Amino acid sequence: MPKIVVVDDETIFRRGLRAMIASWDPDWEVVGDARDGYEALELLQRLEPDVLLTDIRMPKMDGLQLQTIARERFPGLLCVVISGYEDFSYLQQSLRSGARDYIMKPVERDELTRVLDRLKEELRARKAAAPVPLIAKDDRMLRQQAADQLVAGIMRGSVGQQHLDLLSQLGIELGESYFNCLVIKLDKESVERERYRQSDPSLFQLYIQQFVQEILDHRMPGFSFIFSETEVAALVNMPGTDMAKLLEIAESIRRQMKSLSNLTVTIGVGRPVKGFESMTIPFREAGIALLYRLVVGGDKVLDYRCAAQGQEFKPDMKRWSWEALERAVSEGRRDEAERLVELSITELCSKAGTPELVHQQICKLLIHFYELSEDMGLTDGWLGGQDIRSLLVEICSISSSRELIDVCRSLLGRLASGIASGSKPPEREPIGLAEKYLEKHYHEPITLKDIADKVFLNASYFSTLFKQRTGKTFVERLTEIRVEEAKRRLASSEEKILSIAETTGFANIRHFNRVFKTETGVTPKEYREDVRSRR
Repeated sequence: MPKIVVVDDETIFRRGLRAMIASWDPDWEVVGDARDGYEALELLQRLEPDVLLTDIRMPKMDGLQLQTIARERFPGLLCVVISGYEDFSYLQQSLRSGARDYIMKPVERDELTRVLDRLKEELRARKAAAPVPLIAKDDRMLRQQAADQLVAGIMRGSVGQQHLDLLSQLGIELGESYFNCLVIKLDKESVERERYRQSDPSLFQLYIQQFVQEILDHRMPGFSFIFSETEVAALVNMPGTDMAKLLEIAESIRRQMKSLSNLTVTIGVGRPVKGFESMTIPFREAGIALLYRLVVGGDKVLDYRCAAQGQEFKPDMKRWSWEALERAVSEGRRDEAERLVELSITELCSKAGTPELVHQQICKLLIHFYELSEDMGLTDGWLGGQDIRSLLVEICSISSSRELIDVCRSLLGRLASGIASGSKPPEREPIGLAEKYLEKHYHEPITLKDIADKVFLNASYFSTLFKQRTGKTFVERLTEIRVEEAKRRLASSEEKILSIAETTGFANIRHFNRVFKTETGVTPKEYREDVRSRR
């Protein structure tokens, strides 16, 4: 007996269709009905029907969106759409997306029975021959494999050509030079609490993933995938470092999600990097940007560049107090760090004006130290396995200044101790962290202010401190790192000199040739020829 689920936002039509199907052919079993796409997905997962009969125009999740997700999740399901004459363009999209047939409103008994008879024959033939089409199943499995491998690669901090090859098999070609990442998170408060509690959370994630992929397919090369139980990620391919188009796409995702499904999402956006192997960097940055949701609220696009520079926060408190605290923690001076926590938070509570501003500033500070601990590999020891998100939620629930001071003293004192006893001396203070950052990001356009902001120091103070600790200016050290990398590539690869210039951070080939000769006494070409002649 074939099973069918009916979906329409009007109760009278659902009942009418149920009665019409039951009176015509007792072989059909209407196993459930739903008023929108969300309810329908829950029924499809629980009841596993053979046929989905759905209206196109519905609130929250319409028939097209439902069909898109159902096709991915239930490849053997047959879909029939019900459409009014004014929805003909939607109907065309639905048929292109694989709908088996359509019925026009008002639904006539003869038309409905014609469609059902045809579907019953198709189901009988399918049962007698091969079940679910292998191509659809293989495609679904390949997408899942690509997503699983990307998640694993990101968690390891290592992605490479094998991931691109898998995406290519899916028809997703990422041929541009630059890559970036979006991390999209559902704002749970935009869903009725009871609905979310009763639903399978993966249905919401699947819907968001499909929604994002559909927009990317029309706007920018990319691949969306479910990264965790609460996050969807999108890898995007860009021709350059201009972020305007990507931010516009992110805003379009946020706006359309809210308009079409009455759901809100918050989207973190990283910074573009050159080369697919560096894609883990913008992913991490997008995740950090997303943390600022606790400070500025949800239903927003959060750009890591703005978040890292504090542009999302108003008003800003005196920077010197945080800089002194930053130095004490990063240099491993626990007693001084705890003393400065007390002074700084006492001042903050007296001048901020509202509890919200106090929480905003402290969350901002803790996110910064989270980045610091991540760079130094100390996060697990510092937080004892606690997730940074849950920590920030706890901070925002504290209403006593004394309790806030005690919690932050303990946190930052513990981090200072971890840094003091760490096994990586160059990374115990801001200059060590700056050196590490330069070694990882030398190929990007970096300014002294960028690095100073990264280690939470005033640019002038950072410049003086950097020269004192390293014996070189910031520019001299950056140039040294770039030239050393260029020498390595010239000696060990067949890469073109122009390509080496571009990927080691030089503005153009002329600038590269001039700086390289100043540093080494020979041109890049002469250096390569000399190295090879001595082999």
